[in-house]
Amino acid sequence: MINYDEKIIEIFAQRAKNNYVDTINIGLGYTAVVLKNGSCGVCCTLIDSKNSCTVYKESEDYEQKNCYDLLITLRYLKDYVSRAVVIAMINALSASDKTNLRVDKNTLFNDLKLEVGDKLAMIGYFKPIVNQAKEKGVFVKAYDIGKEIGDEESFYKYVNQESSALIITATSFINNSFSDIINRIENYRNPVALLGPSTIMEEKLYQNTPITILGGTFVTNTKGVLKAIRNGKGTPQIHKNSEKNYYLISK
Repeated sequence: MINYDEKIIEIFAQRAKNNYVDTINIGLGYTAVVLKNGSCGVCCTLIDSKNSCTVYKESEDYEQKNCYDLLITLRYLKDYVSRAVVIAMINALSASDKTNLRVDKNTLFNDLKLEVGDKLAMIGYFKPIVNQAKEKGVFVKAYDIGKEIGDEESFYKYVNQESSALIITATSFINNSFSDIINRIENYRNPVALLGPSTIMEEKLYQNTPITILGGTFVTNTKGVLKAIRNGKGTPQIHKNSEKNYYLISK
């Protein structure tokens, strides 16, 4: 099984060495990291449901430090908040390249090749997408550990034997389930989308995986995003200060 944490480190190592962390901002809904070059990246602040409260457990202060110092911690991080910080920084590194923005044209269902009567599988429950699917006559079956939706074994049986397309939440990078998901769908040949503000928008990361579509967030108004995070706001407020970054992966 591929170690995707190591693959992320390898892909972003040089960019990390060339950049420095300015501020780390951890909110109730989202985490943001701002770099010295002004680039900002976000990631969902996923809280481990086993804990009634949580803190950022890293003893090191990474603000004003080289990004590589923070990047390599991904090798050993287990707690969700710490992983969210690293992923937000990675998304800031990715956003440093302004040509990486490809604005969402709202073509997801076309790109998933879904029609009336088709079956969509969803890892992570995206309510707006579920509502759109119902409007289009597409059946949805979801599996979401955090929301206690679905059964793992029956869900993956449905994915591999019945579904017409699959959507994966990018929070799978935070809870370290991404590798397991890819292993469970390694022979899947229908369209697969990886979605959410936490998505790492880097095609090389998904080579030799079934993923064909990436949908993430490109921050365009850093002050607005940081205010939303300070005030514990969710995805709608983040997107008021960002562009939805979306593209198809060349296979």
